[in-house]
Amino acid sequence: MELDKKEAEIVNKAIQSWEEDAKISKELATELRNSYQLRNANVDAIAIYALISAVSCGLLAFGALVIDEKWIDVLRKRWGFSENIVGIGFTFIAALFVYLAKRRQRKIPTTRFSNEVYNITIILTVGIAITYWTRSLLSDNSNFAIPLLIATLAYGIIAVLLRSTLLWTIAIMSLAGWWGAQTYFWSDGGFRFLGMNYPLRMTLFSLAIWASSWVMSRIKPLEFLAEVTYAIGLLLFLIAAWTLSIFGNYDDLTGWQGLKQSHFWYWALGFTIVLILMLVYAFQNKQDTLRDLCLVFFLLNIYTRYFEYFWDRTNKGIFFALLALSFWFVGKKAEQWRSRPTA
Repeated sequence: MELDKKEAEIVNKAIQSWEEDAKISKELATELRNSYQLRNANVDAIAIYALISAVSCGLLAFGALVIDEKWIDVLRKRWGFSENIVGIGFTFIAALFVYLAKRRQRKIPTTRFSNEVYNITIILTVGIAITYWTRSLLSDNSNFAIPLLIATLAYGIIAVLLRSTLLWTIAIMSLAGWWGAQTYFWSDGGFRFLGMNYPLRMTLFSLAIWASSWVMSRIKPLEFLAEVTYAIGLLLFLIAAWTLSIFGNYDDLTGWQGLKQSHFWYWALGFTIVLILMLVYAFQNKQDTLRDLCLVFFLLNIYTRYFEYFWDRTNKGIFFALLALSFWFVGKKAEQWRSRPTA
């Protein structure tokens, strides 16, 4: 069995403690220590960097060949392909990639990272297929949020089929885009929907995503998606709530620029209180993801309030010195938390 350095330290401390307490013999302790070996971290790092390079080059090639549509237009003009034909073609290509990804999972299920990287081809081909299908079926005056809803359904179904957290992440991002576009369409091009501006309605949307992770954790086929849904929902909520603390429920950018930031003090205070309550809950219940993200946004909240209220009144050198010290402190504490053995 291969363990990384941190895992090996925890196991070794446990064996040493059992041996010192005479719970196991020296022979058994030696046997347990010889039952595992350290994973080669350099090989893992090289593999990850190679995969990242492959993804980067693949995305650049995809952008050069597909996104600018030059070669697709050449094929369409030469062979008389319609947008429907292009959509059908990429639908079959996407289906083929889904089949190959599923087969790859069955053959080599342990290479999870490379399997997820392979799923990028599915994301791209499905996106192109939906783009051409909707371009051929929808008019200029149609609801432009519909393609995003179709993408959400497509990515979500494939994510469950392939048990892919990457595809599920793209599905949630597509759903967020659909919510923004659909509420804009429902409000007839206005920036308010049911009295809410974009930051406020995105805050409510992210809360719904965050809460859905609790539902998923209790549905066996979707249980593997609960953690990533929790993290994405939480991150989206913190971003939206932070934006709301700056703009409030204001929908006129020109009017907002003419107001003093103290006009929105109650939004900033509400965001600060929410962060404090979430941090207290995270520390009490040992919620690492919640704790780490809330600490980052708590610092961001402090700096945001500084820029809003004190930027013109304090020395900039002192501010950035405090900024550097705070980031150093957070980094040091995070390192201590991560290296602390779990009970």
